[in-house]
Amino acid sequence: MPRGPGGLFWKVFAACWFTALLTGLGINVFARLFPELIELPPVPPKVEQSVLMPVLTGGLIAALISGVLAWSLSRPLRLLRQAFGAAAAGRLDLRVAPQLGRQRDEFAALARDYDRMAQQLHALLGAQRRLLHDVSHELRSPLARLQVAAGLLQRPGTDAQDTLRRIEREVERLDRLVDEVLTLARLESGTPPGTPGDIDAIGLLESVAEDARFEARSKGRDLRFDSSLRSITLRAHGELLLRAFENVIRNAVKFTAEGSCVDVRAEVDARMLRVSVADRGPGLPAGALQRIFEPFVRVEGGTHTEGFGLGLAIARRAVEAHGGSIAAAARAGGGLELRFALPLAAAGAGDLYRP
Repeated sequence: MPRGPGGLFWKVFAACWFTALLTGLGINVFARLFPELIELPPVPPKVEQSVLMPVLTGGLIAALISGVLAWSLSRPLRLLRQAFGAAAAGRLDLRVAPQLGRQRDEFAALARDYDRMAQQLHALLGAQRRLLHDVSHELRSPLARLQVAAGLLQRPGTDAQDTLRRIEREVERLDRLVDEVLTLARLESGTPPGTPGDIDAIGLLESVAEDARFEARSKGRDLRFDSSLRSITLRAHGELLLRAFENVIRNAVKFTAEGSCVDVRAEVDARMLRVSVADRGPGLPAGALQRIFEPFVRVEGGTHTEGFGLGLAIARRAVEAHGGSIAAAARAGGGLELRFALPLAAAGAGDLYRP
């Protein structure tokens, strides 16, 4: 890619130079034709008045100023062109704004916008590569077990029914993995599944909590749902909200200690629907509180390790798709608390909630 002055430089240079030159020449000619209109100092008799000297002097000065101006205008565009060329070649690490130094104009703002775009693309491509790597890793184990089971079926004396049940379990596991990966991919691309509608968020949350309570009690645990709200109607994707509530609550039931209780609470505060899900599990170190929302990240130290590590990643993107946020925090007395918030106005709820 050429690094020297391009077409814009010479166009700006020529325009500025000819403008300055013609302006100076016009003033000189006007002063000679109409000296009575312009008060000029007396010229010594020995100085020959020639139009050539002012033109040459003005031309040199105009050339210098035009060159500086044209260079300052064309340089940011040349740097941006180089950056776009590098991005087209797959290099997204080139930044333009630092090369402009202290320049503070529209070109510098455009350079900063490009740098933000390149950084975001670099992060998205990195996340995509990690996702492909993690998906391939997750697929390897069930596919290997399917291959072993298929080999066992070919051996004489093998219990075919037991082997077929194993194959069925692995196929179901693959089906769940593919479904979660597709859901996450749709959310990442900004095309959530389903269509938005009027959803009773409190009713949906209470239904998920009731199902989770039944599951928790079968494992020697319990779940308590606390809310003074009877209903909150949101304009939202029902399937996404269901996924978010279910993934967070079931995750808490899975990791809470035996004999403990998961607390689910919902309230409205500052035009936000705020839901907290707190367990009495092993908790997490401070450095891992954000990583649990990344795809295929599993919590270490829990009593269970089933799943693919996609539940909380889907929950975060589902909440963010509705303009909300989700965060994790250590619970006082031990355990983990997940808090997420949905804006009522942004979700189209208006005043449609009844305390």
